[in-house]
Amino acid sequence: MAITHDYPITPELHREIRRVTPYDFPLLSAVVLLLGLGAVMVYSATINEETLATGDGMGKLKTHMMHVGVGFAALIGATFFPYKRLRALVYPALLVTFVLLALVVVAGVEAGNARRWLALPSFNFQPAELAKFVFILFLSHSLAKKAGNIRRFSVAFIPHFMVCTVLIGLCLFQPDFGTSVILVLMMFTMLFIAGTRLSFLSLFIFVGGFLAFQAVASNDMRLGRVLASIDPWAHRAGRGYQMVASQIAIGSGGVTGQGLGFGGQTLTGHLPEGENDFIISVLAEQLGTIGVLFVAIIFGLILWRGIRIALRTEDAFGRYLAFGITLLLCSEAVINMLVAVALIPTKGLTFPFVSYGGSSMLISCLAIGVLLNISRSLGWENMRATVPGIDTWNSEDQDAPTAPPLRPRQQVPISRIARLKRRFFRPKAPSIDEVLK
Repeated sequence: MAITHDYPITPELHREIRRVTPYDFPLLSAVVLLLGLGAVMVYSATINEETLATGDGMGKLKTHMMHVGVGFAALIGATFFPYKRLRALVYPALLVTFVLLALVVVAGVEAGNARRWLALPSFNFQPAELAKFVFILFLSHSLAKKAGNIRRFSVAFIPHFMVCTVLIGLCLFQPDFGTSVILVLMMFTMLFIAGTRLSFLSLFIFVGGFLAFQAVASNDMRLGRVLASIDPWAHRAGRGYQMVASQIAIGSGGVTGQGLGFGGQTLTGHLPEGENDFIISVLAEQLGTIGVLFVAIIFGLILWRGIRIALRTEDAFGRYLAFGITLLLCSEAVINMLVAVALIPTKGLTFPFVSYGGSSMLISCLAIGVLLNISRSLGWENMRATVPGIDTWNSEDQDAPTAPPLRPRQQVPISRIARLKRRFFRPKAPSIDEVLK
C-alpha cells in the first residue's frame, strides 16, 4: 500500500526507509546458484587420472574459489558504487585497456599458441575480458550522449567503428578471434537498439562480414577450425579432436547423466580444457540434459531480469549499460554452448560464472554488480514515488515531529570495536508497519 501524507514522515520512519535496499533478488540468486554450480563442476572436471596420480585433486578448485572470492568482492563493490559515476571513467578506462592490450602483444604470457595474458603476482590477467566491459561502457556513454544525432552516419557509425577496429586489431595480434566476434556483436546490437538507420547497419554487416572472411581465410588456424566445425569427425585426429570429445561427452550423459565425478571423457582426460571452454560438456556428461536445462533456465532468468531492468530505467546511460551487460553475459553463454555441440568453431570463450578462469570471473561479477546497482537505483526511484517527501523531509519541518538533538561526538566516546559492530552488525530493522504504529 502506498504511503501518503496521511502518515507523517517521522524520524524513525525516515531512518528505516533509508535502510531499504531494493536489490534484484532473483538476479542475485541466479548468479549465486551459477557460482555454486561452477565450483562443483570445476572440481568434478579436474578429477582425472593425472590429478589423482599427482595427489593434487583440489588444486584447481582452491584457485577457482579464490577467483570466486575476488569476483564476489568486485560484485559487492560495484553494487554500492553509483553507476552514473562510471561515465567519468569511460575514456580513462578505454585508454588503460588500449595500453594493456598492447602490453599483451609485447610482453604477454604465451599458452596454447596464443599470447593473451599478463603475469600478475597472484594470477594471470586477460585484458581482452576487460575490453568487452569497457567497450560496453563506451558505447553506453556515447549513445546516451548522442541520442539526438544517432541517425547521422558521422555520429552513429564512424566513432564507434574506429574504437571497435582498434580493439579488434589488438585482439587479433594475440590472437583472440572470439573476443573480436563479441565486440562486433556488441556494437551491432547496441547501435540497433539505439535506433541507428538500418542502411548504416547493413553497411556495417557487409564491411564486418568481409573483414571476418579475410581474417579467417588469411589464417591457417582459424580456417582449420572452421573446416573442423563443419565435419569434426573427419578431423578427429587434428583440429576436430576437442569437438569430437565434447560430442561424445554430451551424448554419453543422456537425460540424467552419469553422476558427479564420473564420465569416461572426464576421468580419462580425453576432453581437454574441460573446466574452461568445455565445462558444459562436462556438465552434460555428469548431470545430463537435466543439468544443461537447469543452467539454460538460470541464464534465461538473467536475460529476463537484465532486460527488465533496462526497460524500466529512465536514464539513457543506465538503460544502454544494463542492456549491454545482459547481452554480453548471455551471448557468451550461448556461444559457449554452440561450441560444445560443434555448431560453430571453437572460440576460447568461457561460460560465465561456471568455467574456471580468473579474468572472466572477475569481469562477469563486476558486470553483474553494475547491473544490480542500476536495479538498486531504479528501486530507490520507485521508493521516492511511493513515499512522497523522502528526499525533502527535514526534521525542522513544523509538520513533522522534531527529532531529538544529537550530542557532539566528543561527548559520546565510542570504541572502535563498537563502531565496527554498529556499522557491520546492525540489529534487524522493524517493518514500516511497526514504525507507523
